[in-house]
Amino acid sequence: MKRRIVFFTGTRAEYGLMRGILTCLAKKEYVEAHILTSGTHLAAQYGATADEIAKDGLAPSHTVDIGLEDNSPTGICRSMGQALDGYGHILAVLDPALLVVLGDRYESFCAVAAASVLRLPVAHLYGGETTQGAIDEALRHAMTKMSHLHFTACERYRRRVVQMGEDPARVWCVGSTGVENVHRLPVFTEAEVRGYLGIPSETPYVIATYHPVTLEEGNAAEETGMIADALAAREGLYQIFTGANADAGGLAVNEYLRQRAENDPRLRFFLSLGTERYINAIRYSSGVVGNSSSGIGEVPSLEIPVLDIGDRQKGRERSAGVLHCPAAPHAVRNALDTLFSPEFREIARTAVNPLDKPGTSATIADIIADYPLEGILKKKFNDIDSGIFCSALIGS
Repeated sequence: MKRRIVFFTGTRAEYGLMRGILTCLAKKEYVEAHILTSGTHLAAQYGATADEIAKDGLAPSHTVDIGLEDNSPTGICRSMGQALDGYGHILAVLDPALLVVLGDRYESFCAVAAASVLRLPVAHLYGGETTQGAIDEALRHAMTKMSHLHFTACERYRRRVVQMGEDPARVWCVGSTGVENVHRLPVFTEAEVRGYLGIPSETPYVIATYHPVTLEEGNAAEETGMIADALAAREGLYQIFTGANADAGGLAVNEYLRQRAENDPRLRFFLSLGTERYINAIRYSSGVVGNSSSGIGEVPSLEIPVLDIGDRQKGRERSAGVLHCPAAPHAVRNALDTLFSPEFREIARTAVNPLDKPGTSATIADIIADYPLEGILKKKFNDIDSGIFCSALIGS
C-alpha cells in the first residue's frame, strides 16, 4: 500500500520551497503525494499562482478558497475560520499518512490545527526560527508543538526545536530548500531576465519586496514608499518590486506599488515572478532590498548583497552579506550607500551562507517517505536539564 502524503501550500514562496521535495518523491513508486492548495494561490489580487502548481503536474492538487478579499485583522480571522473548515474536510477525505507543512503562516497553522483534531501526523519544515517583528513567530512555535517530524535549516534552529521539548531523534538539520533552489534551478541569460523584467541592457537594478510588519503599528504602504523614494534617488537605478503577501496591510502595499509603477518609468511591479524568474532576476541584480525571508535565506548563496529593513526578520540566522537597518528614511539612504559599495559587494561575494547544505530535498523526501509513523501521535515532552536556575529564585 502506498504511503499517502499531503503537502499544504498557501503562498507562491512556500510552494517554491517544497517543489524539490515533491520532485524527489515523484521517483518513489511507494509514495502517493497530494497537494492541498489554498491562500494566495487562489486569489487574483495576489497573482493566482495555482496555475504554476497545475503546470508542474507533480501531484494532484485539491483547492480550498479561504476568501482573502479582506486582509484586515478581523478579515484574516474570518479566513482562518474558513480555512479550518475547508482543510479539515479535504484532509478527512484524503486521510493521509502524513501532512507536510512549511514555515509560519496563518494558513499553514490552520492546516496543522485541522490535522491535530483529525489525529494525523505532521512533518514541519523550518521550525526553530525567529521573526520578532511578525505574528508568524508565535504561529511557527505553535506549529512545532503540534508536529511530529521536524526539519530545520541550521543547527541553531534544531537546538531550539529540541529546547521546546521535541524528541531529538525526530529533529533533523537539513539546510534550506530555498538555498538549494539557487543551485538547482535553470540559469537564464541576463538578456532573458532583462526581457521579462522590461528593463534596458547594462542598467543597474535592484529586487525589492516589503511585507507588513504585523506586530507593529506602522503603515506598510508608507514604509514601502519611503524605500522606493530612497531607491529612486539613485541615478539610473531601476526598481523591480514583487508583491507583498496576504498579511494585514499587504493589499495596500500592492495597490500603492501598482499606482507608482504607472507613473515611474524606472519602477516595475510584479505580483509574482515565480520561483525560477525570481531567482534569476536576483542573479543579475545589484542587490536585494526589503524584508523578505528570501533575502536572509536564498540570496546570500547567489553572492548578491542584501539590505534587510526593519524588524520583520529580526532574530534569523544570517550571512555577513546581509546588511540591516531600521525602517527610517535616513537609515535606509545610508544603508544603501553601504550596500552598493565595492567593499560590501566583496563581503557578499565571499560570505558563507549558514543555511546552505547539500542534498536538502532528497534528505527530507527520504525521511518522510520511510520514517515509521506507528504510534507517533503520542509525544513525550523531552525535558532538558540545563543547569540554569531562574535568577528571580536565587536567595529566595
